[in-house]
Amino acid sequence: MTEKSLESLASSIKLLASEVQNAREKGSEDIEAFEKLIDALDDMRADLVGPMRWPGTLFAPPDFAALQTALLHDVFQHVPTNGKDTASASIHVKDLSKSVKIPADTLLRIMRLLAANKIFLEIDEKVFCHTPLSAGMVDEMVSARLGSFFNGVFKASSSLSDAIDAGKRSAWEVRFGMPMYEYFEKIPKSDRERMAKSMAISSIEEIEDLSVIFPWEKFNKIVDIGGSAGHLVVHLAKKFMHLQCVSQDLLEVTADQIRRIASLSPTEKSLYDRVEFESHDYYTPQTRIDADAFILRRCLHNNPDDDCIKMIKAVIPGLEHNPKARLLINEKLMPVWNSSDTRYKTKMLRREDIAMMISVGGKERTLEEFAGLIRGADKKLEISEVYYGKNYFSVISVRLAR
Repeated sequence: MTEKSLESLASSIKLLASEVQNAREKGSEDIEAFEKLIDALDDMRADLVGPMRWPGTLFAPPDFAALQTALLHDVFQHVPTNGKDTASASIHVKDLSKSVKIPADTLLRIMRLLAANKIFLEIDEKVFCHTPLSAGMVDEMVSARLGSFFNGVFKASSSLSDAIDAGKRSAWEVRFGMPMYEYFEKIPKSDRERMAKSMAISSIEEIEDLSVIFPWEKFNKIVDIGGSAGHLVVHLAKKFMHLQCVSQDLLEVTADQIRRIASLSPTEKSLYDRVEFESHDYYTPQTRIDADAFILRRCLHNNPDDDCIKMIKAVIPGLEHNPKARLLINEKLMPVWNSSDTRYKTKMLRREDIAMMISVGGKERTLEEFAGLIRGADKKLEISEVYYGKNYFSVISVRLAR
C-alpha cells in the first residue's frame, strides 16, 4: 500500500464520517454512509498493518474469553452507572470481585484487557468506570443476546472443522455431545430463559417489519407453524382486529402458553379470543383446513435441505382445501454472489449463515435456493410473489397450482 493510496483512503473516511455525523446531528441515520465508512475503516486497518498483524487487530480468542466471562458474571451490571461524576460512578476491583465472585487478581487482568478494547476505563489504579461501550452492555437486551451467544455458538464454533470431518450435522453436536434443542432441554432454567429472551429480542424488529410489508388485510385466519410462544400471532392480532390467529408448536410449548393465558386477568384474556394455541409437529401433515395463510417464520434456516422439503410438503394438505390459501415463507434472503451491497452488510449476513451451520446445521439461502426447496416439495407449488423488508428480510408467498 503506497502513501498516496493511504491518503486516498483517509480522505474517503473523512468524507463518509462527515456524512454519518451530519445525519446523526439531524436525528437520523445514513445507513449507506455508515456501512461504507465501516468498509473503508476495515480497508485502512488491513492495508496499514499487513497480513501478518491483521488478525491481531481483530477480537482474538483472549478478548472473547474476557468479554464472555464479564457477561456471564454480570460484571457490567455491578459497575456503577448513576454517579454524579466519574469518581462516584466507579468501583475498585476488590469490591467488584466480591459482587461477581471472581478472584480479584483474575478479574483485574480481565478488566484491563477489556479496557484495552475501550470496554471499561481504568481511571485510577485498579479502579474502573464505564465507557459508552461497556455502559451499552448493561442493557438487558444486549446482555441477553451476547450472553446467549457466548454460552453456545461461541463455545461450539471451535468444533466446526471437527464436525465437518466427522460428518456431523452441526459443530454444536460435537462440542456438547447432543443437538442444540436437546441440549436446551437439559440445561438449567436460567440458561433456557436467557436463550428464550435472546430469541425474543432478535425477533422484535422482524415481527414489526413482517406486519408492515405483507397485506394481512387480505386474509382472515392465519396459522403460524412453529410459532413458539406466539409472539407473531399476538402482535398481528393486536394490529389487525379482523384476524383470527393460530400458533402451532410442540405440545410442551403450547401447554406452557395455555397455562400462562389461564392466569391472566379477564381484560388481558380478551385478546386471546382471536388467538389460539395448538399442538402440531411441523413435519406432520397440516390438519388445519380453515386457514388462508400458513406461515413458516424463520423455521427453514434452522434445517438442512431435506428437512426443509419435508416441512413444506407437510403444509400442502392445508392449501388443498382453499384455492386462495398461501404458504408464507418468512426468511432473510442471502445476496447473490455479485451483489453491490457493502462488504459490511454482506459480512453480517455471512456470519448469520455460518452461525446456523455451527448451531443446528442450518443454512441461510438465496431466493433461488428457496425456489429449489419449494419445487422439491411438490411441482405444483409455485412462488406467487415476494415481499421485501429491511435487511434482506422477506416473505415468499407460495400457492398450490390447480
